[in-house]
Amino acid sequence: MKRSVHFLYGKRDGGISPTEAIEYFARMGAENVELPVEPFLETDQEGVKSILRQAADAGIEVVLSTGFPPACDMASDDEAIRKAGKAHMEKILAVMEAGNIELLGGTLCTCWPAYRTTVLTPEQKSSLTQRTAECFAEAVMRAPEIGATLAIEPVNRFEGFLINTAQEGVDFCKAVGSAAVGIMLDGFHMAVEENSIADAVRCASGYLKHLHCAENNRRLPGTGEFPWDAFFGALKEIDYQGRFGIEAFTVAGGSVSASVALWRDLSDNADQAGLDEQLMASLAFLKSKGAEYGFA
Repeated sequence: MKRSVHFLYGKRDGGISPTEAIEYFARMGAENVELPVEPFLETDQEGVKSILRQAADAGIEVVLSTGFPPACDMASDDEAIRKAGKAHMEKILAVMEAGNIELLGGTLCTCWPAYRTTVLTPEQKSSLTQRTAECFAEAVMRAPEIGATLAIEPVNRFEGFLINTAQEGVDFCKAVGSAAVGIMLDGFHMAVEENSIADAVRCASGYLKHLHCAENNRRLPGTGEFPWDAFFGALKEIDYQGRFGIEAFTVAGGSVSASVALWRDLSDNADQAGLDEQLMASLAFLKSKGAEYGFA
């Protein structure tokens, strides 16, 4: 069972050194670290390979995570912005090829967050989704040949409007028609949008490439009311083979908490030692729950 942690855990602000993150999460006991794409885009191929060598030496696999910026939104009505989105994806795929990085997850076909307050009829949404899928399919044509897996994340209605549920994610993958493209389910978003956590996992069978594990209020796994037994039971049913990633936001008072609309502390006002202890306990919880359901 490979457990990963999202790079923003415990962060008040988003600046991060990949080398520091690798060292930190290896020390916490994770097998993977989920890093942002930006530091990799800002260095050359040798720099990418250097970061990956450090990760290998630490026994850590690097996976990538991103939300596309508004200027690269493939759901945009502006053709130039959609074109920029395709170019942005091509740059990310080049990084993945150079570093032999297998997985990229996040909001890859639209910008994040994508707030919408204007009317969008079901018919308009269907048309917009189809056009976005066509654009995305063009952007990821090279993904299968370089061995890249792309996991699109359904997000809750307050962070996006195009893909909110597992079913919408699967439908989008079918429209794209690439074996390299699947979905990532996030417990927090599922708690908002899905009628049934277990049914959502079953719906994703054959397309589920990654997980973000979190409680219903985005705290660390093992600290809340998320239906973990139903979740793990359904994952066992569909023979899920991917990673179990933690993406939790608990620390208030910075740009990170503002970006996810966290306006109160959920860490019990922990200092760094306390945050470390909480993360290690959560990693242990996932390992224990995974073993209970046969995930080695």
